[in-house]
Amino acid sequence: MSQTPFEMETANEGETGRLRLAGELDIATVPRVEQAIDTLLAAGVARLTIDLRDIGFVDSSGLRLFIVLDQRANAEGWKLALTRPSRQALTVFRVSGVEDDLPFTEDASAA
Repeated sequence: MSQTPFEMETANEGETGRLRLAGELDIATVPRVEQAIDTLLAAGVARLTIDLRDIGFVDSSGLRLFIVLDQRANAEGWKLALTRPSRQALTVFRVSGVEDDLPFTEDASAA
């Protein structure tokens, strides 16, 4: 079984931050994502879009990341948008019952 390498790209466009993730989001890669998010928020972004279209797998630590991030956005007053991942990666959100609670969008420029 070959493991898909994890890739991440960030962009700060004034008040809008963008994060594109690819590969597997798991306990080994979540800390990198958290650090990138903290950097974007510290730079003053008011809207954060996380593009999950190229994510093939999300484990429970990745699921927790998005639940906590949504709560944080609501508490701190910034906007979060998650571009809907592939069907395979979306399964963890559906099975856990949080798909409808998270700010998923079909459009990567939605936030």
